[in-house]
Amino acid sequence: MKAIIFIFVIILSTLFLSCTKNHNNEVVTTTAYIPMRSTSHYDVPNEVSKVRVDGVLDEDIWDNIRPIEGSFHYPWQKVISPRTIFKAFQSEGNFYFSFTSYDEDIVFAKDWSGERTVDNEDRVEIFFAQPSSIDKPGDNGMPKYYAIEVDPLARVHDYSVVYYRHLDSDWNMEGLITKATIDDDSYTLEAMIPMSTLKKLNLIDSDGYMRIGLYRAEFSMNDDETIDMKWISWVNPKTKNPDYHVDSSFGEFRFIE
Repeated sequence: MKAIIFIFVIILSTLFLSCTKNHNNEVVTTTAYIPMRSTSHYDVPNEVSKVRVDGVLDEDIWDNIRPIEGSFHYPWQKVISPRTIFKAFQSEGNFYFSFTSYDEDIVFAKDWSGERTVDNEDRVEIFFAQPSSIDKPGDNGMPKYYAIEVDPLARVHDYSVVYYRHLDSDWNMEGLITKATIDDDSYTLEAMIPMSTLKKLNLIDSDGYMRIGLYRAEFSMNDDETIDMKWISWVNPKTKNPDYHVDSSFGEFRFIE
């Protein structure tokens, strides 16, 4: 038993420590950075397909893309969440994604009074982060991450963020296109972002990984015209109160070439 423990300690030491020499030729032990891959993971295939972004997922490619579906849930309520289906792929230099959100009480504003109108509407959300923690400073301070919130009419609130919740709504995702359709029991978002935009923001690392958050605000109207707000997430952030703006709410996408 002692031999097993000793071997385990040696393995951990090898993983987390590296030895270098300083200018006096002395051996110095330093902590090595080891990327931690999230358990919530999705592969984004590279397809050759013409897609018209119109909010209708009628191209054959959408039928062939593996969805994220069963893992969307309410982390902060012990009730069954409505069905949410997310799909994504890349084609001809663009990143395409879609949400289908089942909802029999779709809440949206008829009048648009700016991007913050989305705050009181049903919506889907996708956050993008560089391959580092959003809540820990790097060489240039706190890293930026980016958010897109889209309502059932495809109207967008997009912004950059610095932890904790320092939002810049003047920022816009370059090249973003969104279209949506509403059915009797659901609404569907179809969207496209140029891959060049994601790369310009340094969101994809050398191994093709990008940190991502997928969320949904599920609202319904109460009898007194107040809004009942519930929050759906792909990854359980494990926070006491609803919060997407934490490092633990992100999963990972891997772009397949």
